[in-house]
Amino acid sequence: MAITGLKRVLGLKEVVFIAIGFTIGGGVFVFTGIALKITGPALPLAYGLAVIPVFITMMPLAMLGSAIPSTGGNYKYPSRMVSPGLAFVGVWTYALASFFGQIPLYAIACANYAKVFAPNLSIEIFAIGLLTLFFIINLFGVRLAAQVQGVMVIILIAALFSYSGKGLTILTPEHFGGFFQKGISSLVLGVALLTFTYFGSNGIIELGGEIKNPGRVIPRALFIAFPVITTLYILVSIATVGALPWQTLTDSAEPLITVSKCLLGKFGFAFFIAGGAILALTTTLNALFIVATKSLLVIIDDGILPKWLGRLNKRFGTAHILLTIIWGLSILGVLSGFSLETFASYAALGGMIIFFPVLLASLILPQRYPNRYRNSEFKLKGIWFWLCPFVGFIMVVFFSAIIIFDMKSPLKIILFFVFIFSGVLVYQLRKRYLLKHGIDLSDIKKQEDWIE
Repeated sequence: MAITGLKRVLGLKEVVFIAIGFTIGGGVFVFTGIALKITGPALPLAYGLAVIPVFITMMPLAMLGSAIPSTGGNYKYPSRMVSPGLAFVGVWTYALASFFGQIPLYAIACANYAKVFAPNLSIEIFAIGLLTLFFIINLFGVRLAAQVQGVMVIILIAALFSYSGKGLTILTPEHFGGFFQKGISSLVLGVALLTFTYFGSNGIIELGGEIKNPGRVIPRALFIAFPVITTLYILVSIATVGALPWQTLTDSAEPLITVSKCLLGKFGFAFFIAGGAILALTTTLNALFIVATKSLLVIIDDGILPKWLGRLNKRFGTAHILLTIIWGLSILGVLSGFSLETFASYAALGGMIIFFPVLLASLILPQRYPNRYRNSEFKLKGIWFWLCPFVGFIMVVFFSAIIIFDMKSPLKIILFFVFIFSGVLVYQLRKRYLLKHGIDLSDIKKQEDWIE
């Protein structure tokens, strides 16, 4: 059934803040250092190239959000237009890649930044403590990320501009010598990983039921957010490469810490680490806990997962069972001993996989809902209708293959495919079980429970 009782309270400004905040988050603070080691001085080019396929891929999502505003769109569009099974596997894979990749990645990265203020800090203990803190916060229903989103984005942008602005004033052109010395293959791998830093804006299609005039606001928000995000990323990458020879940063756990020490004074450095990196990482972690449960609750409402998993705490109205599972898997990720590069690979792969079912839904939209498509304030026509999803499919397949090939470790590669196949197995087992009780999950595709 449709999620009811939502109020349309979000305007263009609020949606732009959400898009920028969820996209930047902790990604730029984590992936800049990882990609620098891969691409060398070509890092700014890698950031510039990575935005192109992601932005084009977002256009079909903007079209869906404009034509049929919905809550939980990343799951709901493909489950009603393509296949509930495919939609479930996409969300399932993304969820596991977040709980066993993205969340541990950000927790450990935050610990690395916190060591600036406490050099003897234990990375694992701090990361586990941080995850436990947000687990407890969300058990009590505190929505910190949503409450401070606008303030966080302003502080975050200020921190990034202070870093990049200072870096541009002392830029050394010689540091960009041998621009392609790491090779084209390394540049392509860097682009593949950096595509993840532009993911997040697609989250606004989850909020269609709470946006005022979503048909106009959703596409406009994307057209505003992406230039801002891209500009910040490229400026930060230019400042990073231009400030110090990139070879001196390859052994640094967090190269932005090393560079910011050289660029900024004592107060500026503390502001960049605390107000920029740590704030961005912690609020992103909190947001991941919140968003993850909401997506799964929609799936549970459809009956694909058992109802008891979505049981809510009577006092606080929080999904305490789901939150406990998320916390446990994330702790296992921290203790796994995997490198930040491996966590980054899982996070990027999960972020790309979830696009595939939604892109298929965008191709079906005009045939399934011709009136909604025709009356939509933003729609793709002609060659763009086919080109944008096609670019998205190519991005998912091509970059996923590159990332998987670069992981090299058979165990780590197999684990990611376990994410996918376990989703297929869970869906098929659940479908057979429910058929014995007279319930066919295929009927989900027939539902017309859109928010009017």
